[in-house]
Amino acid sequence: MDVYGLLGNPVGHSLSPPMHEAAYDELGLEARYVTFEPDEDDIDDAIRGADALGIAGLNVTIPFKRDALEIVAPEDLATRIGAVNTIDFSGSGPPTGYNTDAVGALRALRDHDVQVEDARAVVVGAGG
Repeated sequence: MDVYGLLGNPVGHSLSPPMHEAAYDELGLEARYVTFEPDEDDIDDAIRGADALGIAGLNVTIPFKRDALEIVAPEDLATRIGAVNTIDFSGSGPPTGYNTDAVGALRALRDHDVQVEDARAVVVGAGG
């Protein structure tokens, strides 16, 4: 069984576990999705521990998106953005960190016919 999870603090309010588990059930996948709430000082140990335990992947949320960038092997977009929101442990080397936020935001805009090429925008948020 594959185990995936959400790494953040706090995450007890998250709807990610029931949404992911419903998708796994619908697709007939043997997988579970759990939450992890390490203390901020323990993020390095949490990611390395997940790797050692065979966790398949993690979604990363506040306050750890920028910290994760320093712990994993980030892909280029995550490095340019300065934050990791997805960690893949499936490779033979160090875990790979991705940032899917920008791709998802752009896809949502394009799916609703919002033109983004050559546009100026202001993004207001609370971190990576």
